[in-house]
Amino acid sequence: MQPGESSSSVNPIVVGAAPQVTLAIDAGKPDERKIPCRRIVTLLGRRQGCKIVTQDRRLAPVHVALVNDGTRIIGVDLVTSSGTLLNGLKLEHEIINDGDMLTCAPWEFRIDIEKPEHTGDHDAHPFDLNPSPHVVALEHIETGRLLKPARDICTIGRLNGCDITIDEKSISRVHALLFCYFGQPAVFDLLTTNHTLVNNVPVQFQFLKNGDVITIGKTEFNALVMDSPVVERASVPATANEPTIELTSEDTSSDLIDIHETESSQRWRIADKLDDTARQG
Repeated sequence: MQPGESSSSVNPIVVGAAPQVTLAIDAGKPDERKIPCRRIVTLLGRRQGCKIVTQDRRLAPVHVALVNDGTRIIGVDLVTSSGTLLNGLKLEHEIINDGDMLTCAPWEFRIDIEKPEHTGDHDAHPFDLNPSPHVVALEHIETGRLLKPARDICTIGRLNGCDITIDEKSISRVHALLFCYFGQPAVFDLLTTNHTLVNNVPVQFQFLKNGDVITIGKTEFNALVMDSPVVERASVPATANEPTIELTSEDTSSDLIDIHETESSQRWRIADKLDDTARQG
């Protein structure tokens, strides 16, 4: 997949050079089950399309995101009212470590992270990277205002508490994420009704190149992508910085786990599905 190509139905699988993540439900108990999380973004919540779906009303439709940026796992609470805990403390935007405990309402997950082994030439990434990572800023097309994310994972949405807040009814409470995967900027739509568009194409995950137009609701932004740690508006032509990144195009729509049955008295009726997913992952 290359920046600029449509990926409207794709939440890509991470490459082998990135950390591999597993969530353990009922961690430490005899009936502990493990769920491999192979996607760049893992979502937990009530909405269909999340990696782990629950019916518990204390969770938001899209409650928390675990983002694999190629070298680290970053946990982001999606501005929820009930909150998310990491090792018993309130989670907002934190690096996740192996063995950390993530709590969402009644659910507690142990996060197991396996770092890739680096030996010889295998230490190289499976795609070309420039010596310095890219940075991205958003230029509001109507006003020319320049917005540069202050955190690695930037939340965009209608709620106060998002990193970029857009007061528009057609925009979801938390609508999209802006972040880098192996240094390459990307936008991720949070399963929204009205979608996120890149160059007028609805996307779920899309790498960004300089000059791309991101549309959220009725609001349009120019993506400004540069190698320099400082982004200056209109200083780079729209054809600059178009690296090639290879991602697995495997369909992952079948690996979603609905855990609502475990909220009844008959627990782990989905055990077979989890085991199948583990074998596939």
